[in-house]
Amino acid sequence: MSATIVNGGESGDSLEALKRIEKQYRRLGTRTPVCAWPGCGERNPSALVGHHPDISCYEHYLLRAGKKPYKAHHLAGQANSDVTADVPGNEHRILSELQRFWPEDTLRNPEHSPLLVAAAAIRGWCDVMRVIIERGVGWIPEFLEWLHRTLVDIHGVDWWMKLEWNGAHSA
Repeated sequence: MSATIVNGGESGDSLEALKRIEKQYRRLGTRTPVCAWPGCGERNPSALVGHHPDISCYEHYLLRAGKKPYKAHHLAGQANSDVTADVPGNEHRILSELQRFWPEDTLRNPEHSPLLVAAAAIRGWCDVMRVIIERGVGWIPEFLEWLHRTLVDIHGVDWWMKLEWNGAHSA
């Protein structure tokens, strides 16, 4: 489920998450949405606003409206804590979407149970870490694998020896 929301749709995810992605595609008017601002490239439906072909990411939407591209995110959900952290607008939209998959009692916590507050705090931080990992550094393994294949094509299977790389963690 989280990979669908964070990455904008992947196979093997929960039916509920896939239904939400489909609803977002309908809202955006395309199954291949992308922010139209030059150089942006945001593709996550949760972070996009507008309707095809006039689609922008939430951060560019905020900037166009003369606002800061950051939003205060209630890490444990608004019902559980007043604690917020400023996060980029696109990530705020993704984190808010992830909260929709929390158990209803945890997210709403109508009796203000301290155990559900604690559960929400942990869920919130797990979501933040998930977004940081997937959007911040999740691209690096694929890039390194591509670079390895490219170096093999150019220099051979022992490219690191030919390039005289002697790193501490070499194979």
